[in-house]
Amino acid sequence: MLNLSKYERKRKKGIAIATAQLLFHIDHDVDPNQDIKGFVSILMNKTESVATAYGWTSGSELAQLILQEGLDTGEVKLRLLKYKNKSRLADKRRHNDIKNSVISYLSNYCQRSKTYEGLIDQVQYFPDFKYKYLDSGVDIDRENIIDIMKTFDEKDRMYILKNVNAEIDRRDAGYSLGDELEKYLNDIGQEYGIESYIDEFEVDGKNYFSFKIFIGNRGILSSFNGTFNELKTALAGVVRSESENKVTCPFCGRKIVRYVAMNKIKNCECGAEIVITPYMVRKRGVIYSRTRISFRKPD
Repeated sequence: MLNLSKYERKRKKGIAIATAQLLFHIDHDVDPNQDIKGFVSILMNKTESVATAYGWTSGSELAQLILQEGLDTGEVKLRLLKYKNKSRLADKRRHNDIKNSVISYLSNYCQRSKTYEGLIDQVQYFPDFKYKYLDSGVDIDRENIIDIMKTFDEKDRMYILKNVNAEIDRRDAGYSLGDELEKYLNDIGQEYGIESYIDEFEVDGKNYFSFKIFIGNRGILSSFNGTFNELKTALAGVVRSESENKVTCPFCGRKIVRYVAMNKIKNCECGAEIVITPYMVRKRGVIYSRTRISFRKPD
């Protein structure tokens, strides 16, 4: 039952708004330029209760109310056009979100392709993982990606092909620069016995890098805004800083780079055994794993 104002002007507007909402619920493509009889014919005999801004009602109940009190068709038209526009924008946004989800999924595994069909041909070699894309609300895996890709028109297909290739180029550039950076850091670290390993490296724009790097035993998960040479210089400083982190043999006084003592040698030059002992530290309710280095006097 509709909860309408007793004041005529507000009451008529309420009926018009409820009518527009119900009509749009029944048919998103309803013609907004109809007369009262046209709208009533659509509503008549529709018994499903639908929530409106003025309460729950059905098409048949609203049709009877319109026949009794009339209808502001201008207000109905205005509302229907507004709903249609909002619906188109929402559909367009969701469509774009699905396209971007497809691009993201394909970019994980595809190699560069000259054609859209070439991307589809590569799907058979993808691992069988399911990806959840929250923006689009779709789950994508090897089983359904081809069906999704077939729903796009030619314009969308060219957009996807272009952007997947661009993502692949960016990914490959990251691999190449990552390999170069890893070699550079290991060349510097060779003097100190410190090894570096790059687990992840991405190029985000011209001078922005995201990475996960291990320098000695130090893991660095970060991003850097600057040129590639500036990034190399900054990380070279981390290697040199790690080289200054040393432990001292209590028997001969020799200083050993901590990473080397923990990972690469078992004894000091004087013969003392290097003992690595794990232990736990509780800090602010969180337990952390730590490692202690000690030396055992040689026999």
